[in-house]
Amino acid sequence: MLVKTDVSEVLTPSTIKLAIGAALGTLAFIPSALADTQNTADSSSDVISVYASRIDAQKANGAAAVSTVSLEEIEKRQGTSVADLIRHLPNVTIAGGGRDESQAIVIRGLSSDNGRVVQLIDGVRQNFSLGHRSSLFIDPELLKTVDVVRGPASTVWGSGAIGGIVAQNTKSAQDFLDADQDIGGYLKQGFHSNDNASRTSGAVFGRTDKIDWLVQSYYHDADDNQLGNGKALSYSASREKGGLAKVTYTPSLVHQWTFSARQGDRDAMSPSNPSVQDPSSNYPLVYRQTQDQSLAVAYQYTPMNDWVDLSSRVYWNDTQMQEYRVVTDEHDDNQMQTLGLSLTNRAQFNDIEFIAGFDGYLDHYQTQRDDKSAPGERPEGQDAKARSIGVFGQLEIPLAEAWQWTAGLRFDDYKNEDTRATSTIEDASDSQWSPSTALTWNVTEQLALTASYQEAFRAPSLEEMYASGTHFVVPMGPSKLINRFVPNPNLKPEQSANKELALTYQFAPMAYLDSGYIDARVFRNDVEDFIEMNVDFMGATTTRQNVSNAKLEGVELSFHHEYGQFKNDLSYSQMEGKDKADGRYLEQIPAHKLVAETDYRLATLPVNLGARVSHYADQDENPDQKTYDGYTLWDLYASYSPNGAWDGVKFDLAIENLTDEYYTTAWSQVASPGRDIKLNVRYQF
Repeated sequence: MLVKTDVSEVLTPSTIKLAIGAALGTLAFIPSALADTQNTADSSSDVISVYASRIDAQKANGAAAVSTVSLEEIEKRQGTSVADLIRHLPNVTIAGGGRDESQAIVIRGLSSDNGRVVQLIDGVRQNFSLGHRSSLFIDPELLKTVDVVRGPASTVWGSGAIGGIVAQNTKSAQDFLDADQDIGGYLKQGFHSNDNASRTSGAVFGRTDKIDWLVQSYYHDADDNQLGNGKALSYSASREKGGLAKVTYTPSLVHQWTFSARQGDRDAMSPSNPSVQDPSSNYPLVYRQTQDQSLAVAYQYTPMNDWVDLSSRVYWNDTQMQEYRVVTDEHDDNQMQTLGLSLTNRAQFNDIEFIAGFDGYLDHYQTQRDDKSAPGERPEGQDAKARSIGVFGQLEIPLAEAWQWTAGLRFDDYKNEDTRATSTIEDASDSQWSPSTALTWNVTEQLALTASYQEAFRAPSLEEMYASGTHFVVPMGPSKLINRFVPNPNLKPEQSANKELALTYQFAPMAYLDSGYIDARVFRNDVEDFIEMNVDFMGATTTRQNVSNAKLEGVELSFHHEYGQFKNDLSYSQMEGKDKADGRYLEQIPAHKLVAETDYRLATLPVNLGARVSHYADQDENPDQKTYDGYTLWDLYASYSPNGAWDGVKFDLAIENLTDEYYTTAWSQVASPGRDIKLNVRYQF
């Protein structure tokens, strides 16, 4: 058996004291006059939640392209992963194919698979990354909303946000309880026809005048996915279980503490690279067990003062992925632990809004590789640490009656080190500035034009810098060609510079339209020093290098319309990616996409009906001159909440891929699932 990493190596007394001390130390900077405001606050008020989030600041800034998936949409889509909830958004696609084990989120051509998209859960960074394996671990059942920022956002989020942000926000008791309820619970059972899945979940929750608490759990069991051609996708079955516990304590109007603990376990059998079709000698069959857990303490200070709206958080993540190679009886272990602290404050000075913050986190990455079947022919185990510290500020300033200027700046300093006892590799450190600016012209009360510029960066990962040992072995008659990793601690960070023009138009109520908007965007993102894997077959080496500069440009159009009981959405997105040196097309660029969706709420019955059609064009702009065929997907949704004796019961029905289309998303080797009929029954008391 492999020995699990000692948590104490990350959670040392010194680091814990530093994190907690920094969080509590921020109170020393709050003027004593504000403390007087606390003393006069009405402590008997209802539980409140004033969250000075950076996502909220970005939503208010027209320069940022931000989409939100609501709780209603999450329940309607009944997704098996976060990827299912956001795949319809403009220039957002899901890479990896039909197995959840391989899925990665790609935003504007940049993937979470290699850390170019930052994932957050309740504001906590999720830094685990391992080649070809998914890092989407949270179950949608725990989520209240998902916010997606399309485009660079390092000014407020730091390293990794060169493609965008996926912010996942979990539920609280207040998301379930009616105004006259103090305690409740629910039981939910779901069935999916495609993979014969059973999805069970439940929760109990309650609140007093000061405390809001929730305990939630889930258990899912699914067989292999069925494709549109009638065949099963082998080794796509999985089993998941986990839960969330959250307590929010609000002693007064100005103070709020939130304590949360999250646990998720997933078991699955698949090729070692789950994005390939079948197991092989290069990608043997593995039994993969993933354990993901997190602890967080958040504090919010919101006095009756324009200068302070403070949000702070101390957190610890531990993700361990164990793989058992069935044929060779070998065990591998991969583990990432993160200890972090974040602070954000929003202040208002007359018409000027200022948001500032601090981020700091420590990553500890360890791997163990079992090579008993072929000694010396596996990658070597790793033991590496990363430290990152960043501070930022962003101003929103009205320049005139019709003009608004936003300017931000962030400074990050990071250090990576190979901590193996036998290592002779020097530590690597660097720093980075990330400026941003945007100018908005409010042409009329309804029409606004915004021009923006944002710089972002991604620091090299520990695996990219320090991977060593054997990459692959090629039999050559009586001998073997052994290709070995060569560490490269001199990697430079990837850097991007995004230029974007946005037009937003808010419709005034008129005939056949109660409300609506148009959002149109044109962007160009120049990314320098792309880190790529350079395989030298003749030299028998593999090295990560800064080898290319890329140009990513595209268009995004969105239209929203509401009239009476109808809601309608229409979006179109397209983009192109090329290497600036030789003009070759880049991989992972999404196909042109058109999505239309309508939702109708019956006036006489508690019934919602919805439909969505998504058309993906052919994708033939790739370096291999291969064409990925386009396809069209039809989805239907319905929900019913009966009253009377059935009060508290809700039925959700979804039929996805109604026509049982057989299709493969661009850049994937494995086809995606065919028709899936999903039914959820929930009873809330």
